[in-house]
Amino acid sequence: MTTSQKLGFDLWQLEIFRTVVAAGNLTKGARQVGLTQSAVSQVVANLEKAMGVALLDRDIRPVQATTAGRLLMEKAHDLLEQARELETAVKSTAHHVIPTLRISMVASLTTTLGPDFVRELGKSVKRCSLFANMRGISEEQFQAREIDILIGIDLLREVDAAITIPLLIEPYALALPAEWDIEVRSLADLKGRNFIRHTHRTSAGRQVEQVIRQLRLEFPREFESDTADTIATMVSAGLGWSITTPLMALQTKERMTGVRLLPLPGIKVRRRIDLYSRKSELGTIPHEVAHVLQVLLRDKIAPSLHAIAPWMGDQLHVFEHPRG
Repeated sequence: MTTSQKLGFDLWQLEIFRTVVAAGNLTKGARQVGLTQSAVSQVVANLEKAMGVALLDRDIRPVQATTAGRLLMEKAHDLLEQARELETAVKSTAHHVIPTLRISMVASLTTTLGPDFVRELGKSVKRCSLFANMRGISEEQFQAREIDILIGIDLLREVDAAITIPLLIEPYALALPAEWDIEVRSLADLKGRNFIRHTHRTSAGRQVEQVIRQLRLEFPREFESDTADTIATMVSAGLGWSITTPLMALQTKERMTGVRLLPLPGIKVRRRIDLYSRKSELGTIPHEVAHVLQVLLRDKIAPSLHAIAPWMGDQLHVFEHPRG
């Protein structure tokens, strides 16, 4: 149907027709919908004219629907029920009730606190879909309204349509194979050793490369990966060194056996994880989600991170967010 074509009926006419047929009498049906008998007769006549077919058999008492009328009755019931459900759903958005809250989250958070997050959020959100955060794709999905909340690093800070709620700041760290009995006073000391990189498609990869350039260092690009698991496995196997974060180390804890996690020598580089949502939408929900994450980060994740990297001190920071 093109925009120039118009339906020959509306929902109110369908409601009137269904009421009349159920009542078996025009007068009784008119009374039930609060109209005069002549007004109801005119509505039915207009429907028949628009459809090009008789809908009522007026020669029978009580009034009965024709074959076409029975088909209209059946379909009208479904349409009216769907319309009422739609009205309820649309009105509920004024109270910030949504059918499914769609969240895209950075992998290091999904892995470390995903189950606890879903459990806690389920106390206030009826349905939730949790997606892996994929650089580029997640931003496009957010802009296309396929995602309601985006949680990640350095994603949408320049987008006017989005609000940004900071969640966590953590330092980058040096990951060395435990079998390397060396002292590293600067990254320059690692020249000649294989640097296992995060790819440029990841926020960690881009930020680390920027630091390397600022230090005017060059390392051969022999191996890189966009997953923290793969990088941890390679370092643990003694194939090279890398730059990671305590949260990514916690994400890959089982693969960190045989890896020393040390502060970056001579420099301090940190990353910030933010929550993004569209302005003037979802009401207090983004702040409620941020509060849930903040409590989990403070009570569950931060102690584990300090255990992995006790040298962090105040370089690790969890932002406080009151509920709602």
